[in-house]
Amino acid sequence: MANIAIQADPEPGAGVRYRWVLVGWALLWFLVDLPGGGYSWHYFAHGSALLFDGSAASPPGGMHLYANYPDLQIGPVAIVCAQLLRMIGPSNGVVAGQVVMSVCGLLVLYLLERSAVLLHPDLARRPQALRRTVVLAGGVFLVLWESLAVHYGHLDDVLALLFAALAVRALAADSPALTGLCLGLAVDSKPWALVFLPLVLVAGRSRCRYAAVYAVATVLLAWLPFVLADFGTLGAAQYAIVNEPSSALRALGVATPGTPSWDRTAQLVLGCALGLLAVARRRWPAVLLLGIGARIVLDPGVYDYYTTGILFGALCWELLGLRRPVPYWSLASFAALYLAPRITGDAALLGNLRLWLVLALAAGVLLMPQRWCAELRAPEPARPGFEGLRAEPGGRLSTFM
Repeated sequence: MANIAIQADPEPGAGVRYRWVLVGWALLWFLVDLPGGGYSWHYFAHGSALLFDGSAASPPGGMHLYANYPDLQIGPVAIVCAQLLRMIGPSNGVVAGQVVMSVCGLLVLYLLERSAVLLHPDLARRPQALRRTVVLAGGVFLVLWESLAVHYGHLDDVLALLFAALAVRALAADSPALTGLCLGLAVDSKPWALVFLPLVLVAGRSRCRYAAVYAVATVLLAWLPFVLADFGTLGAAQYAIVNEPSSALRALGVATPGTPSWDRTAQLVLGCALGLLAVARRRWPAVLLLGIGARIVLDPGVYDYYTTGILFGALCWELLGLRRPVPYWSLASFAALYLAPRITGDAALLGNLRLWLVLALAAGVLLMPQRWCAELRAPEPARPGFEGLRAEPGGRLSTFM
């Protein structure tokens, strides 16, 4: 993956046009979701107020935030960003947040596309399959992203997925330290992003320690002060939500009305185990899809913004993990998780759709013939730092973005 030069696009005008099509598509869905939007933003406004001004609240916030308010399943980085947005925009920053989060969706698409070109230079010479996949799969991804960003306003999920995309981009650019930093920031934004950590092993045996050290240090710097201030912080992960009739958890036969005590831990263990298996089989672009799939299949909730993560993982696999980009994984996920609930209200059927889709995606990724998968090998040993700009053979330069 190191020292890969990007060839010139034979149709640069077409590249600009399809990106503007995606921008217009995102704007359309931004406007669709804007009325009644910011559904969950109050959690971020409340959480940031408690962290920065809540020492006198009852119960107190500050460094006791997570121990006293376990319903705020939001990482410290997301809360700090929410505070910044509250300072620059009206209505507790909700509109500013919606705009920023919408732009992040387009940035995620761009990062995955550039990562694909870095790992597969032939896509720059024959970009038709790449563009078709980005337009079709990226189009359905943006429908769900705008729901996440504008309707729900879940800043923590947005940041977790954005930092995951940056980590993938850092891997493609052969920067293990930056990979670890981005993975750590993803966990600091949303704790379930721990399932992305198997990506630290992609850098190769001699250098994955740099990614691991940066990831662990970044996580500890954000979370350890809260744990040391109040050990009750460790119990916040047991916060329970309703087990919906159409959840995959119900389809598995778990009929408890709320979240089982073992559920959160099982999500992380299963997600990390599947991610490690993908790395071992040299199919590391599937780590994101498998990790988020583990959350979907064991989560009692069925919110649309969960589907955004599946489409993000599917797009990463389609662009980076396959020999030839195709949008089938994204389109199937969109149909099963977004369109089906708008066609039928049969909870049992919808739960089974969620369950069997995730199982099919995982089996397809891990069991498909190797000839259909891209050849992705660990990079050659090089400097472990943040090499964002490096010389290529022949004097050309490639940048991180």
